[in-house]
Amino acid sequence: MSNKLEEAMKDVDELRTLVALATRKRIQDILAQELRKMELEVTQLQEAAVARPTEEKTKPTTPTIFTVNIRNYSWDQSDKFTKLYITIKNIHTLDKDAITTKFGKTSVELHVGELDGKKYHLNINNLAGYIKPDASYHKVKTDMLVVLLAKVDQGSKWVGVTGEDVKSSEARKPKMNTDDPSAGIMDLMKQMYQDGDDKMKQMLNKTWYESQQKTMKGESAMPDLDL
Repeated sequence: MSNKLEEAMKDVDELRTLVALATRKRIQDILAQELRKMELEVTQLQEAAVARPTEEKTKPTTPTIFTVNIRNYSWDQSDKFTKLYITIKNIHTLDKDAITTKFGKTSVELHVGELDGKKYHLNINNLAGYIKPDASYHKVKTDMLVVLLAKVDQGSKWVGVTGEDVKSSEARKPKMNTDDPSAGIMDLMKQMYQDGDDKMKQMLNKTWYESQQKTMKGESAMPDLDL
């Protein structure tokens, strides 16, 4: 019971007592009129108290919608397009207008409207190459979205999707020593050994061993790999 309702009921009880004690007709009428007003107020408060829990129970709740920043995708390319493949379950059930793409010369931004409590967003502003915004587009497949980036330089081969991908690829390339071709070959093989799996390392160790055997026999062999 709310404090307001409790106080109103106490006022009604006291008014009833005063009505019973009053001896003059005019005073009795005034008190009786005030009592009816207070009783009406109590009734309204009681009805509100009964209705409020029901209203709170039936009040619809607004679901929380999260935005997912897309970071994982696969890609490939043709002479004309670099293609991004983004897997989103049930994306084919969305209305056409719920998926939008915006292209710049070296950027792409994708927005996907609410789907199963989530929205999706992709933003790349440093593509590995220049694209034609007016020739780029997206298409929807079952549980997948394909973004097609139209290359300005058709026939060129991208080594990655972003500028960071290009830098990473360049960093992984072995540095060749043009002044000493033999040293350049050794640098290449050392890089292969460091980056290779167990099978690659076994093969290089075998090559090095055979090279050492040839050296011992006075035959031409590769320089020491120093692995």
